[in-house]
Amino acid sequence: MTKKANNEGSIYKDKKGLWRGAVTLYCENGVPKRKYLSGKTKHEVTEKVNKLLNEVKYGDYTEPSKITLYEWMNIWLDMYCRGVLKQTTVINYETYIEKHIKPTIGNIKLCDLNPMIVQRFYQEKFRNGKLIGKGGLSPKTMHNLHTMIHTSLDKAYKMQYINRNIADFVTPPKLVKHERKFFTVEEQTELQKHLPDERLGMAVLLDLYTGLRMGELLGLPWKNVHFDFNGTSYIKIDQTISRIRNPDKSSPQKTLLIFSTPKTSYSVRTIPLLPEIAQKLYVHRQEQERWLAENGYPDIGLVFISQNGQPIDPRNFQKTFKCMLKRYNIRIINFHGIRHTFATRSLESGMDIKTLSRLLGHSSIQISLDLYAHVTDQLQLEHISNLEMFLK
Repeated sequence: MTKKANNEGSIYKDKKGLWRGAVTLYCENGVPKRKYLSGKTKHEVTEKVNKLLNEVKYGDYTEPSKITLYEWMNIWLDMYCRGVLKQTTVINYETYIEKHIKPTIGNIKLCDLNPMIVQRFYQEKFRNGKLIGKGGLSPKTMHNLHTMIHTSLDKAYKMQYINRNIADFVTPPKLVKHERKFFTVEEQTELQKHLPDERLGMAVLLDLYTGLRMGELLGLPWKNVHFDFNGTSYIKIDQTISRIRNPDKSSPQKTLLIFSTPKTSYSVRTIPLLPEIAQKLYVHRQEQERWLAENGYPDIGLVFISQNGQPIDPRNFQKTFKCMLKRYNIRIINFHGIRHTFATRSLESGMDIKTLSRLLGHSSIQISLDLYAHVTDQLQLEHISNLEMFLK
């Protein structure tokens, strides 16, 4: 067997008749680092050696790592996610890693991971992935899980732990587009008629005319409400409230209410108020101040508070809203349907999609177009129908 220099390969037949190849990759402290290959024929080994030599030559070779997927994902989470992503996102990723990755494919080495392993993992989770009860994970959760895996493996590829991102070759379940539920004009009119009788009626009314996300509505502070009865009153959205899993696992309190920045930078926005809504909100402020003084509660600075003067839990608010609808025999939809109702009424009133997109805090106009295609399609039909007058 002829001796080869660094980055060259040698091919030989061993005592058992198996063809083998060896490639010297580099020297570390004077000690050659070799990669050994094997095959049934000389041609097979020659192809493997040449492929490896080309990878080394052009800088595409990555030495296989002994690190497991679970170990890497925890490193990735700590080094590249904490302090960068929203706390709610990090906590969701922790759950995916601990509850879904670790018990299944977490012990597989990064270098041994392949598309088929991940594809089967997705299929199993889609069928039987629920942590509580029977059934599989939703397409939305599967999409989030795939995003996490793909992003973490992409970083592993850039760090040269692996020589390709196998998530590029995996197909997650398709996201299902659900029909957007919103109130008809008649339902909205009926609901608004009863809002003055409800303790949280002002919250619902404000949302009908601003389209805030529930966390933005319940996290709205008075300092972000600007009254100008000689001009335009407005609200500024720069924080949201949500309930998350308590990161302190030793605490008996399993979940926490937290304030955080909105969903994206586009969600930080200013929304003008109709004069009538601004006037009602001003009255609400005065009534809240009197109520706090009478009951001896401190002012925590939020526009909407619970019956004990504290922030309103989004879960409780959702339940209260549905009870309200049931009480007045109005079709029950989730509170997010109020946001869709605002968007629908805005488009029906002639608002352009670009303005609506900014008011809703969407990161792109395309998101608004996709969400409210049913409205824009109907409006296009109506506008086209108006041209009929020129045919007469």
